[in-house]
Amino acid sequence: MTKEKAIRFPLYLVIALFLWCPPPCSAGSILSVQPISFGNIVHVPAGDLVEIDASEGTAVPRAYGSGQSLINSGNSGVIKIFSDTPGETITFIFPASVGVRGGGATHFIDGFASRSTASPVVSTGVGTLNFHIGGLLHIQRGQPDSTFNFDISVTVQFDNP
Repeated sequence: MTKEKAIRFPLYLVIALFLWCPPPCSAGSILSVQPISFGNIVHVPAGDLVEIDASEGTAVPRAYGSGQSLINSGNSGVIKIFSDTPGETITFIFPASVGVRGGGATHFIDGFASRSTASPVVSTGVGTLNFHIGGLLHIQRGQPDSTFNFDISVTVQFDNP
């Protein structure tokens, strides 16, 4: 008999934002950050992949490929940017992957750039832009029940025309 483990994955995105704007500069600003959460997951014993594909906007987690995990709740992250200059180019630079801490686990998340709002974006006027953040969570075999967390550093680059 196969026993499934309930892994609680309220994986919250803690973003350390690094702003860069070449001189002369009057860059936009970050208004708010909504953390990404992979929700509560009951994974298959052999491990699984859970995806949040926010490349087209708001998204929820789902088992990826032939995954069999059961997922309850969760959401993509959102970074709200105020652009103060029409034609301003805003670029997000994500790490290749980040490790996940908790329960002695060895999980990691990657695919941020391909599962988030495409970058760079050129503002069409002064106003607020929403950047949706997603990723691909790799759950390893035989992980314990626990709450897991991760931090990610994202560089936001503003280039004015």
